[in-house]
Amino acid sequence: MDYRIKTEGMGCPHCIARVTNALNAMGAEIRSMALNDFTVGFEGDPAAVRASIEDLGFDVISIEEA
Repeated sequence: MDYRIKTEGMGCPHCIARVTNALNAMGAEIRSMALNDFTVGFEGDPAAVRASIEDLGFDVISIEEA
């Protein structure tokens, strides 16, 4: 399933790389990504995606089915 995720606190390409690496490590496939707004394909609990991003220090504003 694809999810659109809106975050807060990502301010540079390094932030994007950190989130991308964390999501890839949990099996998510990045569909599109920009600062604070991206879409991922993930089979599992969206709460796990939220936790992974928040563990990096970024706020998750919303996760919606894309």
